[in-house]
Amino acid sequence: MMMSDKGTISILMGTYNGEKYIEQQLQSIADQTYKNWALIVSDDGSTDRTCELVEEFSHRCLNNKVILLKGPGRGFAANFFSLLNRDDIDSDFYAFCDQDDIWNENKLEVAVNQLASEVNSFNKYRLYGSRTKLIDSNENCIGFSPCFLKAFHFKNALLQSYAGGNTMVFNRELKAIFETLPADLQIVSHDWIMYIVCSAMNGTVIYDHQPYILYRQHDQNLVGSNTGIMSKVTRFNRLFAGEFKSWSKINCMTLECIKEKMPPENKLDYERFNALSSGLLTRVVNFMTGGFYRQSFIETCAFFIMNVFRKLV
Repeated sequence: MMMSDKGTISILMGTYNGEKYIEQQLQSIADQTYKNWALIVSDDGSTDRTCELVEEFSHRCLNNKVILLKGPGRGFAANFFSLLNRDDIDSDFYAFCDQDDIWNENKLEVAVNQLASEVNSFNKYRLYGSRTKLIDSNENCIGFSPCFLKAFHFKNALLQSYAGGNTMVFNRELKAIFETLPADLQIVSHDWIMYIVCSAMNGTVIYDHQPYILYRQHDQNLVGSNTGIMSKVTRFNRLFAGEFKSWSKINCMTLECIKEKMPPENKLDYERFNALSSGLLTRVVNFMTGGFYRQSFIETCAFFIMNVFRKLV
């Protein structure tokens, strides 16, 4: 049964050589119970049949529901940012979409219901994200993404994202912020920067503990789930070696663009975060007074140690 129409949704999909799995993802979009959607595909230079499969899907859809664009050719983050940056993609809501997942048929319905609910609609900026069900290349369930329990706040967003971009749905006002940013702005990841910007503006951040997508884990994944102890250790070693510090500098470039619009308390936290590049005592004091945290207490402790060694900013 189709739900009541709460507005248009533009599905923003980034593609690159995704012919192996994209047909299943496209079919799961077609099967959505929420029907008022349009699919905007930005292809980043595929050399396989990805574009052909998208065009075939477009022919099966009515009312110009599918648009295929040429991506910037600078990787997945720049590809998604190019879609966020366009002011001619105009709708009430937007959903990020990967090329190799499978959506539950009520994925959009659930997200829009929560974004448009009476309790959330008062906030100008709104972002929905959820857990994911992890599957292998043969669609066997291999687990779930972590279940986060702490508050989703700017103090958390500066240290980590809270949900995969493939689960995120957000409103027009939030996307409008990205339309004002420089077209050549570099970002680390579209999901992380979406959480950072929304929380920086004191927007509503919704986290659904129930997964509504099958997140495929395979060798071609650009970004994986990073589950398991060994993958976490390996990842931490990379972060400590300087990866996180470089990411922070890139994220701060976006925050500099919106700093004057941020609420005073978040602007202060941003200044404290930047101060984590100062002397040891200043770093320790600002980390503590800023209250920066990861969703895991152990990871928060690990990041405190990184801060001691000036590895955060």
